[in-house]
Amino acid sequence: MTGIGIGTAPTVPYGLSPGLTVSEALALPCLSGARLVAGASGRGRRIRVVNIMEVPDIVRWMRGGELLLTTAYAVRDDAEALSDLIPVLAERGLAALAVKVGPYLPALPPMMLAVADELGFPVVELPGAVMFNDILSEVLGTVLNRQALELERSRAIHERLTAVALDGGSYQELMNVLLELSGCAAAVLDEHGWILASAGSPPPDRPPAAERAIETGTGASGVVALWRDDAEAAAHGAGAAMPPTHELDTHQRMALEHATTVAATIAAQERALASRQQRYRTLLLMELVSRPPRDRAETARRAAAMGWNLRLPRAVVLVEVASTGTGGPTDTELALEERLLPLVRSAAGPGAIIWGSQSGLVLLTEPGPSLNSRCQALHAAVTAAHPDWDVAVAAGTVRDDFTDYHHSYEEAAQTLTLGRELHGPDFVRGYADLGVYRLLGQLPAAELTALVDDALGPLLAHDAEHEGSLVETLSVYLLQDRNGVATAARLHVHYNTLRYRLRQIDRLTGGLERRPTARLQTELAVHAHRLLSARDRR
Repeated sequence: MTGIGIGTAPTVPYGLSPGLTVSEALALPCLSGARLVAGASGRGRRIRVVNIMEVPDIVRWMRGGELLLTTAYAVRDDAEALSDLIPVLAERGLAALAVKVGPYLPALPPMMLAVADELGFPVVELPGAVMFNDILSEVLGTVLNRQALELERSRAIHERLTAVALDGGSYQELMNVLLELSGCAAAVLDEHGWILASAGSPPPDRPPAAERAIETGTGASGVVALWRDDAEAAAHGAGAAMPPTHELDTHQRMALEHATTVAATIAAQERALASRQQRYRTLLLMELVSRPPRDRAETARRAAAMGWNLRLPRAVVLVEVASTGTGGPTDTELALEERLLPLVRSAAGPGAIIWGSQSGLVLLTEPGPSLNSRCQALHAAVTAAHPDWDVAVAAGTVRDDFTDYHHSYEEAAQTLTLGRELHGPDFVRGYADLGVYRLLGQLPAAELTALVDDALGPLLAHDAEHEGSLVETLSVYLLQDRNGVATAARLHVHYNTLRYRLRQIDRLTGGLERRPTARLQTELAVHAHRLLSARDRR
């Protein structure tokens, strides 16, 4: 079982139409006497290589796109075998079957032609005098010449468009070149359908004739689209659907494919630039709120370059979000910032400086009309959009000079940590609301530690030795205003377990209800222990 395979077409870039159609091949001089006798609806099939069939077994070696030449000698007396061959060829993706009519096969069987018509598979009748070598030479030579020309054109288009990216060009410059190369109105649209850049006035009332997704490392980042001109649209009638993408000519498809590749490069460059700018901006802001500036003038100069007005009194506000269920804010820091910023801009005020943190946002906000109302508005803005999120908003005090912003940041961080301890994951609090913690916060850590050791030392030692939770139990008990039922519920323990722990606490401390001064000292020590623990977790 043998066959003769002639020629292999070169690899053609994605988007090109390799080879020539059956109709175009029939117009060649070597096929001047040939007739398309069946499967006329498939005349647009493309030929990329030519093969000669001596026996039907060659079919299993076909890869698609072949013009198969045969004398049908092996099946000359079997009309049914010829008819059965047509579906196999069509399934394999061959372009056409050309059968020489002559001494071996006087005429093509009607059954075979009927099957070819039904499948839209072209069957060509060759005159007996035609030479296969002539067909091989001319058809394959035409295919190769066309592909060489298309490859050269593809290279030229690619170089022209790539030069835009290499020269640091923008989407707009890319669209200008795409318009020139394709003759079609062109545009880059983002993932929401908004036009980022265009050339040739794309019509707003018509969908594009073709579009390609801009694929970057993080997924699709929009599309590049082409529109045919108004005259061609009018030819299809007002409101009529334009022909599908494959109706674009070869050069337009080449230009669109290459432009989309270059657009992905520009998108990656812009994303990288935005990321660098974001990192620089965040670094400067974190320096500003983390410690006093080393050089006041230098910090002011860098801030002015970013367009920030540091002459205004400002307070640091921290917004932290967490999900109460599935589908919560699991984004990267930059993506989470992008999701939250549109929600809080109005509530934050026009002069606010906002940047992302690992679990939310940091704001340098002006206090007016009141800092508390602004924090409430921030909380409401986020929870309105995401009711399944816990939102914590904590604010430091207003500072008149930017060299003191770090104090406001420390206060906001302390308020955030203590707020979780006292109010759970969803709250709005300012440092001014901390009460006794503001007083304790002014004391050196050594004084706080001494207070804790004097009043709670025995409890801490017991917890350390027995892996107990007496200090936590006492803290919650005082927080719940000595309500045993509420305390047991908060600790998720049985009421009898709570009573046992309280008896241990009484024994180790000498009694919770002893003289008022000692009772006050114990409560202050509990608050001091909570404050020190919060500082350790920051």
